[in-house]
Amino acid sequence: MTIQRHLWGLLARDRVLRALLTLFVTVSASSVGSAPAHRNALWQVVQTCAFAAAHLGSAFPCEEVVLPKQGAPGSALIKSPRFRTEFLLMPLAAVAGIESPPVREEDSAQLWHRAWEVRNRVSASLGRYLPRTAVALAVNSRTARSQDQFHIHVDCLAASVEKKLASTGPKTEGPWQLFPLALMGKRYWIKAVDRPDLAATNVAGIVAAGLPQARRAMHRVNIVVVGAELAHARPGFYILAKLGALRRRAPFRSRLHFAMSATRYLERPMAAPDTVTPLKAGIEVILGNQDSGITDL
Repeated sequence: MTIQRHLWGLLARDRVLRALLTLFVTVSASSVGSAPAHRNALWQVVQTCAFAAAHLGSAFPCEEVVLPKQGAPGSALIKSPRFRTEFLLMPLAAVAGIESPPVREEDSAQLWHRAWEVRNRVSASLGRYLPRTAVALAVNSRTARSQDQFHIHVDCLAASVEKKLASTGPKTEGPWQLFPLALMGKRYWIKAVDRPDLAATNVAGIVAAGLPQARRAMHRVNIVVVGAELAHARPGFYILAKLGALRRRAPFRSRLHFAMSATRYLERPMAAPDTVTPLKAGIEVILGNQDSGITDL
């Protein structure tokens, strides 16, 4: 049994290295505008993590794997290889993206809930406590992503966006409304959710049900979920949504230039031993670094 387990370990390590190498090449290639990227690289990483968790009792190379049980979807969490505070959470099942029907099913709320719980890891990576209003979840549209496995970005929120939402965001739950201020130069629809967590909040379902223009073109929808402080200091959330471009503006050029990308709201300090430098919040230099690779997976 020991020999068999060792062999399985060697096999898993080989699969891990291959998957991570593929993901690294994908990220690097899509950042500099070279040849078409392998859009299933992230899915291969998910499969590797699921295999390791089920057969070896290890989540490696993922940070955490939750196996499916009793109708609850499984999920995998990975740490961004390039950004100090970013994490990605994705289902273990093959789900292409925000346009996929399973994303709008009720049990998908568990994925958003688990992604929100990752905020503690973001704080730990940053080295200081982050209030709920400084953390965001983001999902990109089909035209703004390079990977066809649904995943939720978890990271710090750009300070300028946090300030605008705190001062002008709705303080009670109600219907969708057009946010009166531009965020990174663009206008977004916003809805407040008066719940302390996302355990029963099907974010994609709320967007599809409340915004007819989104329901007709879910493949173009970018979604950002931000922790909020509502009236009477009640913990809640803001869901922001906007339709993205019909197609990629220029095949495989730097995705940081896609003005409709959801993750442009996330403020990503590059990995550094001692310091964290706030990134710019411009329109063209969306995240302040032209070389950021995994930004819009």
